Amino acid sequence: MIPRLEDMTLGQRIGLTLLIVLVILFALAFCGWITGGWDQAEGQTGEQLYGDMPLDAVLIRLDKHALDQAYENRIMRLWEVWISPTTRDASSFSNGLKIARQRYTEAAAAIGRRERQLIELEQRHQDQRK
Repeated sequence: MIPRLEDMTLGQRIGLTLLIVLVILFALAFCGWITGGWDQAEGQTGEQLYGDMPLDAVLIRLDKHALDQAYENRIMRLWEVWISPTTRDASSFSNGLKIARQRYTEAAAAIGRRERQLIELEQRHQDQRK
């Protein structure tokens, strides 16, 4: 038999609350996994970056170059902050580096997908001409 809430100690109430929250989180995660929502979310970054912009080979090349420069600039700023005499905690540097690398990887993947789309489109045009 389950005791009434008023009869539980504070520790038991906290434990019960945590258990309920964890059960709900796992249920939501399971629903997301079953419905394939996690797989859909992976490809959305590139779609968000480019939206419905038309494919352009020159702009893809410029995007690659700009991404490399932006990453280099970000890393240079991180290092400048890290080597300053007032910085003592490496966690901010590590977090900034992790985020910069993650975003670079996401953007590079989006650019790569656009590049593949352009190549496939050009191949279709060549096949139609034959």
